[in-house]
Amino acid sequence: MKTLQILSLILIDIGSLDSLFWTYRQFLGNLFLAICGLYYVLGVVYTLSCIEIAELTEHPTVKDLAHGVFRCISVWNYIVQILFYISMNITNYVNRTGEPNHWLTKATQRYQCFLEKSFLSVVLPLSLFVCNTFWYVFFTTRDLIYPKIIEGMIPNWYNHTIHTVPILVVFLHVLLVEHKTTPLPMSTSMLIQCTFHAMYLSMLLIIRYMDGVWLYKFLGYYAASRSSQIISTILFCFVSPTLYVLMGYKAHAGVQKIVSKVNNKKNNSELLAETNNNNYDVEWKLK
Repeated sequence: MKTLQILSLILIDIGSLDSLFWTYRQFLGNLFLAICGLYYVLGVVYTLSCIEIAELTEHPTVKDLAHGVFRCISVWNYIVQILFYISMNITNYVNRTGEPNHWLTKATQRYQCFLEKSFLSVVLPLSLFVCNTFWYVFFTTRDLIYPKIIEGMIPNWYNHTIHTVPILVVFLHVLLVEHKTTPLPMSTSMLIQCTFHAMYLSMLLIIRYMDGVWLYKFLGYYAASRSSQIISTILFCFVSPTLYVLMGYKAHAGVQKIVSKVNNKKNNSELLAETNNNNYDVEWKLK
């Protein structure tokens, strides 16, 4: 009997915490954006002050793994994350403190709309692609993407900053942050991602043709035969971007469904309380 009582108390506590979470979700979302903004500002400061970028890009090991660090999609994704979360904090600040009819506030609102619509179309699927691809290659052929010698030049935690943290960030964003604008149609987002990946693959092929080497060393391993080249192209340009966009929209729809239920429950509770108060007033007047 005591065990059942303890379990019931635990379930009640979990339900209370769940209700508390959805009640303060907006506050948690703003706090999350502020933490992300600070995190990426510190990341930029560390990158510019503590990492010898010129020396790193000219290191023989790095040049052998990637012929042009700034053409790597991991770097592009990191820049996208930095710009997105710093911009989100700036727009939130201007919208809260600026005059509603001022031209700067209106321009900021339009920019915030662009940022919010780009999240499920660009930020989330690109982050999932970069991180999952990196760790797949890392665990299958580590020496072709991140050999141990690089750990002496780039701290292990910094590698996680670029190739692990983005996945955690985007899913926490879906859970915590409530956007004011509706996302683009999923088909449009899929088209954007597939087009980007096709263009990036074209750049890889041009580099291979012009320089005689792949931008990434591991591409030569995974594209050794004609059949593997065809399969890799389909996966890279169509399957992966479509799948990651679909995952983002499904996660977003799931969260919005819960938010809608919580809001309806809250509105019904308020309506019931108002009705009870009106009935009490009527009864008191009759007396």
